[in-house]
Amino acid sequence: MGRFTVIGAGALGTLFAVRLSEAGHEVEVVVRRAERKAEIEAAGLRLIDAVSRSEEQSARAVITAFPRVRLWGEEEAFGENNGREPHFILLAVKQSAITGELGLELGRRMGSSAWVVCLQNGIGHLETLAAHVPAERLLSAVTTEGAMISTAGEAVYTGCGMTWVGAAGKERTEVSEIAQKNLVFWLQLAGFSASMSKNISSRIWQKLLINAVINPLTALLRVPNGELLNLPGAGELMRALYEEGVTLARALDIRLEPDLWEQLLEVCRRTANNRSSMLQDVMAGRLTEIDAITGGLLRVADRSGIALPTHLTVYRLIKATEGHRL
Repeated sequence: MGRFTVIGAGALGTLFAVRLSEAGHEVEVVVRRAERKAEIEAAGLRLIDAVSRSEEQSARAVITAFPRVRLWGEEEAFGENNGREPHFILLAVKQSAITGELGLELGRRMGSSAWVVCLQNGIGHLETLAAHVPAERLLSAVTTEGAMISTAGEAVYTGCGMTWVGAAGKERTEVSEIAQKNLVFWLQLAGFSASMSKNISSRIWQKLLINAVINPLTALLRVPNGELLNLPGAGELMRALYEEGVTLARALDIRLEPDLWEQLLEVCRRTANNRSSMLQDVMAGRLTEIDAITGGLLRVADRSGIALPTHLTVYRLIKATEGHRL
């Protein structure tokens, strides 16, 4: 079986850690707070499966896993398995946590058979990591799995999705492809729908454009994802943000699927009850990922001489709300 280190025990980190543990893989979880470590050691990681149960079963399944857990500050190296099998380090933290310091620590502590798998939503983090982690050891993963944290601190699995895995850069070596195949196979064994992608950058941009529509609008309007389809005027805002993003992607020769708008609407329907991470951050008075998502688009657009007026307005509104608990 495979070996996984999941850095971050939020909604997505918990989903992957629990499902991989249930499938029999060796899993460890890395957290930053000592109290969070103590909670996981005492009660395990809990995943409420609100998807897989049949409609006539009103009780939702609760899955508890007890992976190894440790603090980020502990100095033990990652990936020490004598190079006999690939070891995947899943970065399940917000993009704002992807700093040069984190990249430096990863590069210093990952073993010779370790691969760093990035699950972030925005753009720019791969360049940060590549300054410290060998580019051929970086993988990108784009997932549309739906999960959120409940008030009890448990993760709730809210929507089945798809996960694509590909080389982060142009380093498509035979070794990299073998690692990708292993990762996809092990994810599939854990119950995920997963596939390799030879054009992961397009997948990244497609998810970025979807997130740049849904996340800021749900945060500003303070509604779950599905309400965007019902609120008067929200449809026009969604379409304006979408069209601006598509214009930028086309100017950069990034291939987009022709039904991307329909995919965006389907995400809203499939995750109708989800509160986006940006909405949760705004409501809690935390900093959001707006700089990585909308800010990423604006930075690229500025370099390309393309105006994104709706995105700029949304960006400024989110920045004005950050840090003020609602």
